[in-house]
Amino acid sequence: MPGKLLLGATGKRVWADYLDPVAGFQGRIDFIHKVNIPLIFSVQPAFSSIGRRTVSSVWYPSHLHLSVAENTMLLEEDKFITDEDVLVSIQHWTNTGEKECTLNLLLSDNGQQIGGSLITAQLYVPNHDLHLSLSVKSSIDFEQGRNLCILPGEEKTIIICAALQLSAETSDLLQHIDQIMQSGESYLNAYIAQYNEWYDDVPIFTSDDELLNKTWWYRWFLLRHNYAEPNTGLMKHGVFYEGRSHKVDKSPMNSKGHEFSQMIPLSTPMHLCDCRWKRSTHECTETLRSLPDCMDMQGFFATMMVDRRGAHYGNYAQWAFYQYILVHPDEALVRELLPDFKMNFRKVQEAQQVGMDILPVCFDHRRTGKEYQPSFWYFNNFPDNVRDKDSFTPLKRVDLAAYQYRNALSLAKLCRMIDDADAEEFEQAAETLRQLILEKMWDDDDGFFYDLHYQTEEKARVRNVTGADPLWACITDDKKYLHALDVILSDEFATGDCFASTSKSGPIFMPQGGWKNNFFKGRNGCMWNGPSWPFTTAIVLDMIAEQSKQHEHSYDDVFARFLRQYSLEHFKERNLAMPYLVEHYDSVTGEALSDEVDYLHSYYIDLIIRHVCGIEPNESGFTFDPIDIGLDHFTLNCVNIAGHTISVAFARNEGYTVSIDGKKRVRNHKQGIRKVAF
Repeated sequence: MPGKLLLGATGKRVWADYLDPVAGFQGRIDFIHKVNIPLIFSVQPAFSSIGRRTVSSVWYPSHLHLSVAENTMLLEEDKFITDEDVLVSIQHWTNTGEKECTLNLLLSDNGQQIGGSLITAQLYVPNHDLHLSLSVKSSIDFEQGRNLCILPGEEKTIIICAALQLSAETSDLLQHIDQIMQSGESYLNAYIAQYNEWYDDVPIFTSDDELLNKTWWYRWFLLRHNYAEPNTGLMKHGVFYEGRSHKVDKSPMNSKGHEFSQMIPLSTPMHLCDCRWKRSTHECTETLRSLPDCMDMQGFFATMMVDRRGAHYGNYAQWAFYQYILVHPDEALVRELLPDFKMNFRKVQEAQQVGMDILPVCFDHRRTGKEYQPSFWYFNNFPDNVRDKDSFTPLKRVDLAAYQYRNALSLAKLCRMIDDADAEEFEQAAETLRQLILEKMWDDDDGFFYDLHYQTEEKARVRNVTGADPLWACITDDKKYLHALDVILSDEFATGDCFASTSKSGPIFMPQGGWKNNFFKGRNGCMWNGPSWPFTTAIVLDMIAEQSKQHEHSYDDVFARFLRQYSLEHFKERNLAMPYLVEHYDSVTGEALSDEVDYLHSYYIDLIIRHVCGIEPNESGFTFDPIDIGLDHFTLNCVNIAGHTISVAFARNEGYTVSIDGKKRVRNHKQGIRKVAF
């Protein structure tokens, strides 16, 4: 939106979708979900005629600095939202003219002054039946009519704070505001230091490649930025959002359409696999506890808002739970959550099988999270109207089968950790799924894995990027299955920018979305018949690395090439000064197809730690097996696994070094190191 500003800082429940370039918080403010509050407060000079106005801004992860020159008035402002959901504006005004100027304090229409500088208002969000209480306080008392005069040559600093919370809540937010007021302008530095504390227990990666370095920190910002703690209604624990943007209109107080500020279990496992590398366990354990909360009546992990549960999607939540436990062993947490995770697996298996075997059936193409992938329409000859709910055929999906295999394997391992008698049940399920995937979904002639007709089990001969997911799940080490990886790496899928969601040789391939040139979902609609998606790019990169390690590191250079392409997607127009990850891209040109900024339904940190730096946790400890991506040097410090602190370093002329708990344990003077276990 031209002329609007983004804000990186978020509270536990409050954030700004965008801000107008004025002092204060005017634009579209959100609370837990998409709300579109147009005005919290703003301060604007009153002029009898429109004059010259220039605006510049500097975006920081922690705050926004705004500079405005309007006629004779100069504004320098720093604004942010604290972790406690207080919106803070520190304004410095200067009157450079020869006449006094009036500043107007603009507030919600129903604001009431409660003595002195405190003003309160009540807001109602009908979409979620939320009653909100807004309190605004200024360090300077505005006069009657909410005006303040600035004399010629005079300078004034004004601090205005607003607290937004549920009306039924009682909290100490006003006390927090008073503390901010007492600190004055110095509070900005104290706040920035507090903001940065979140990153203090994050592993530190540095290398000679600035692209990787910047992407590393941007991904940690994305985790912090998209973490929320609604603590109301159905959402009792913390969650990671897929993003704080949306595909809805911006009508004040009336959001319509799909939004991403909710729990979406499709991507939750990816958030967990990245954030598990933080030494603090708070965000991950909160998110893990939210998964049982989001279970619907069928037992599926479903999307969740404070007042409703929605659609379910295939996911590998059990695998992510197990991956977290490998880094942060917690027997009590396993005992607490394992019953719900077991029940979810069983319910999903029961609902998605059709009698002949346990390969999962997808009865709605959207439930894969990869809607409009063409294999669903293969048996109906790819009709023009794919919006008809009867136009597609349910499928036994390769991706869902790979997820279910890893989920079963993970449940078995979690059961073994606490001597749970159900371990054998899940071991058998995993082995059965492995055999079925290899026997029924693999095609020896084509060397690829295909989705199956849900009744006849005829192969839907459309090559989707998910056709290599069994290799990601590491179901076999037989070299013949590497042909599926070779297909993904060919120009069928590697069409210019990472990996197309379906082969370009297919009849419905469109790298920019749409169906047969019909963009019925709009320019940025979710279409998986050609565009490139970070969601699957992360999985494919993980798969390439795993298979490279299994087969004498024969794909290391390929992993390096596509990791760089994936990293570049994190920056607008490939400019490292503009971090801007979105939902999907044109798979040929790399053009961003969506504009949901700071989108998070993929993983990256895990790829750097496990594959570039080579640290792999397991039940017995950890191994070290890095992939050489051509770096001259890198270091990774402060990695915590099961109570041990691990650091690794690599220099081209010195080799690879491993330190555990401050003691150097391995030094390799060759190009890399292969599979050293502790």
